[in-house]
Amino acid sequence: MRPQKLTKEDLLKHCALQFKTYGYAGTSMDMLAKACGLTKASFYYYYPNKEALLLEVLNGTHQYLIHTLFGTTANSELSAIERFEQMHKRAVQFFTQGVNGCLIGVISMEAAYGSPEVLAKIRSIFQDWQLAIQSIFACCIVQDRAEILAKQSIADYEGAILMYRVTHDEFYINQVKKRILGLLNS
Repeated sequence: MRPQKLTKEDLLKHCALQFKTYGYAGTSMDMLAKACGLTKASFYYYYPNKEALLLEVLNGTHQYLIHTLFGTTANSELSAIERFEQMHKRAVQFFTQGVNGCLIGVISMEAAYGSPEVLAKIRSIFQDWQLAIQSIFACCIVQDRAEILAKQSIADYEGAILMYRVTHDEFYINQVKKRILGLLNS
């Protein structure tokens, strides 16, 4: 098979979709190469192993989340509710339509048993997400309580995302939004 010219971004998107669909253990280098239209040998030219590739996919996903999802919480011109609604809208878009949506949840289930580097990256992404939500709660709730609510919100979102993946029903994600808005309004 003749190698196609792919941008690095396109290559990572194709690979993210494979990891999202099949998980880390269920995705082979051969599957990744085929998804990118490359031979396995030419694919190894870009990435020496699956873990190096996954870390690059996760790093790209993390940067995307920082700039498009978590960063929306820093806009001090908006109220806490407006910040949350903006973040939530982007989160729903990311998790229900994006290539990387749910990737972190899928990989995190396997990360606890695998590479310490992958686990550290997953923890870092969840930590940044928690801090983003915590900064919203901290606008109207004491810091200790804001941290607890942020941790619970991440768990709620992850469960809702999992249920969305299984059912394709946004009900669960909408319930997370209602609960958080209720806390922000009280």
